[in-house]
Amino acid sequence: MDNELAVIGSELPVLQAKEPYKYLKEITGNGAYYQVAWQKLSDGYVVLYGTTSIPIRSLPTLNDIFEDEEG
Repeated sequence: MDNELAVIGSELPVLQAKEPYKYLKEITGNGAYYQVAWQKLSDGYVVLYGTTSIPIRSLPTLNDIFEDEEG
């Protein structure tokens, strides 16, 4: 998939180089892989797969409480 909106919505890291990850066609049939990142190419994005997950940074929630609000 090369849809930029889908890439942004996936919350997976975008990498410039694919190593050490693989394209799906390189590992089809293995059964021990899952999507861990996207590779950004000049004409879109390519899904990358691996066996080790990439940690995703968690952003703080914006659940601000405004005491002056009525309701």
